[in-house]
Amino acid sequence: MSFLLPLVVLPLLYLVLVIVMLVKRDRRGLGLSLLFAAVAVVSGLWAINESRASTAGIGILGIPMMGSLAGLLALAFGRLRPSPEPLHRATGWLALAGAVFLVAFNFAQRTETKNRNEARDQAQAAYSAEIARDKATIDAALAENPGRQSSYLDSAIRTRMHDRAFLIAALPHDSISPGILDTLASSPDLNVALEAIRNPATSAETLTRVYRTASYPDYFFQALAAHHHTPPEILRDLYHRPRTISGLDIWFAGNPSTPVDVLDEIAKTTKESYVVSQLIENPALDCKRLSALGVRLMKQPQRDPPDANVMRVTERLSTVCA
Repeated sequence: MSFLLPLVVLPLLYLVLVIVMLVKRDRRGLGLSLLFAAVAVVSGLWAINESRASTAGIGILGIPMMGSLAGLLALAFGRLRPSPEPLHRATGWLALAGAVFLVAFNFAQRTETKNRNEARDQAQAAYSAEIARDKATIDAALAENPGRQSSYLDSAIRTRMHDRAFLIAALPHDSISPGILDTLASSPDLNVALEAIRNPATSAETLTRVYRTASYPDYFFQALAAHHHTPPEILRDLYHRPRTISGLDIWFAGNPSTPVDVLDEIAKTTKESYVVSQLIENPALDCKRLSALGVRLMKQPQRDPPDANVMRVTERLSTVCA
């Protein structure tokens, strides 16, 4: 934790120094110091706000230190500049240069980040437009080839195996053959592999292989938990393994392939209304299990108006238990 000391010590030192100067009414250089400190803080926050990185917020921890450092350097300039000693004056100007550099660095970082984000936005917009064009082409070709959708898609995919945008546009279609999907599920491009795994026609064998052998299986856990072809033993193993991905219960709850013992455990432990709503609609819940879920919901504090899940269980019981 020693690396955190400068983040705390320097701002405290600067704050104490400012208070002492105010108490002693010694304000030489103080105005310029506070100005540079404020500009450094504002420009630093501005630069961080421009960033879209998930860790950008960590940079806020360094803002007080940067502001206090700029303030101390500007204070040194304000107090040393009037000195008759050439060395003192030179040191003061060097301190001012350091304060200006800190502020300029923040502005440069903000400009660089803004330009980088704009370039990324343009590239993403072009990529999305390419996917949209490919999707429109595929949809038109499928409409022109009734009864031959699978052969058309398989052939088109084989000829464009390295065209990422085309693959992303094609993979949501459920007429792709399981063999092609199995090949694409092994793609080194994780986005392509994920779309292949999400396809409703992907076989249980492919899903099992991905779960057992993928170098980064966590990336596919949500798709595996939701897929109707994922074998029950894989779903059970995925449910009980240490969680590296959160929020999977809703996908288990809505999957009719999820083993009933897993559904029972979710019904007993979940406190999330949206998970319960998926459980209620799951066709794997028989009359007994649905009744037990309804009893559990009725024992919870009732709301006014009544909880929608309670009303939906009543509706489902009339059908399932008929």
